[in-house]
Amino acid sequence: MEKGPDAGSMKILQRYFIVNLVWTTALALAVLVGIFAFLSLIDQLEDAGQGNYDAYQAITYVILTLPRLAYEIMPVAAMIGGMTCMALLSRNSELDVIRLAGVSEYSLAGFLAKAALVIVLFSILVGELVVPASEIKARYQRSIALTEQVAMQTKYGFWARDGNSFINIRKILPGNIIEEIYIYEFDDQDRLRSSITADNARYIDDSWVLEGVDRTIIDGSGISREQFSRAAWESRVDDGLINLVIINPLYMSLWNLSESIRVLKSNSQSTATYEQAFYGKLVRPFTILAMILLSIPLVAARNRSDGLGQHVFTGALIGVIFYFVNSASGHIGIVYGVHPIISSALPTLLLYLVLLRLFYRQRPVLSPTTDHEKSDVPYRPGPRETRHPMQTTIHLQEKT
Repeated sequence: MEKGPDAGSMKILQRYFIVNLVWTTALALAVLVGIFAFLSLIDQLEDAGQGNYDAYQAITYVILTLPRLAYEIMPVAAMIGGMTCMALLSRNSELDVIRLAGVSEYSLAGFLAKAALVIVLFSILVGELVVPASEIKARYQRSIALTEQVAMQTKYGFWARDGNSFINIRKILPGNIIEEIYIYEFDDQDRLRSSITADNARYIDDSWVLEGVDRTIIDGSGISREQFSRAAWESRVDDGLINLVIINPLYMSLWNLSESIRVLKSNSQSTATYEQAFYGKLVRPFTILAMILLSIPLVAARNRSDGLGQHVFTGALIGVIFYFVNSASGHIGIVYGVHPIISSALPTLLLYLVLLRLFYRQRPVLSPTTDHEKSDVPYRPGPRETRHPMQTTIHLQEKT
């Protein structure tokens, strides 16, 4: 019986799959990001002219949101990349040669799975390290240009100017809650007149309510100090300005999400949105892997004569459908109180069930066998047999 490829050949095949999958996925990702970035730019240009927001600011905002766009559509790009990669190998008869060389369907799936790990790792790094920082910077620059208020985000927290007062907020939490507030009030001669510190503040009925207030007053008679458990704070820095610099939970890192969930629970507030985002990020790598593996049975079930465009269209269609199903599952889970683990993982679990079913149904296609391969008797070619290395099936003819 014929032996399969040796270890060296398997390593070469593995590298070949990695290069092809990464190249096709990167190409699909670049095209998709370019399309959505163009649409986003058109949308941002509609706000041009408000405050200091102009075309340059709009372009800068779109560029800063490119990592977020790439992270969002990575599963769709992975699906298209997997379909394109397998379609190219099939069209060039490379898959036939690999199968006839003794590589099983399980080894083929293993090659693609290991290659998919490169895509998964890239997605995790972008989602955890790049997206949160770029999204904060994008929203911060946009908020300053639109509101025309002096505001900035630094390592010491959020800074804003309200008339003759300068405000420093160290922590901005979900649910219109801010902590560690410092307010410095100056007179018309730019002399410090008072400083206020507060443990936290809540935005209630269109105004801020400070808690744990300590006020120091500086006047001609000296320095005096006042303390209040609660105090009203009237300021132009409303919740709208602060929310402009708060990023969507979907684009936060796992660490920030877990911290936000902890804070919300300690304040007896709903954590559904943040838990949904948290578990969604945990499930996403498995979703990308399933999308790529799905290309094996889908390409095997189609004719080799099918154009590359048909495979790309199929991959894009499946990816978009799954994207909407996954988003709908998350929203339904939040509205109807379904546990975030279930609503986040259910679409991906269903995708794996479909994948297993397709592998089972397409096994004869993925594993072409002949009568002599099922027998223990050593095989010797007959005089009228035809065997071409570029054919998927070996045709045998016996003498009568």
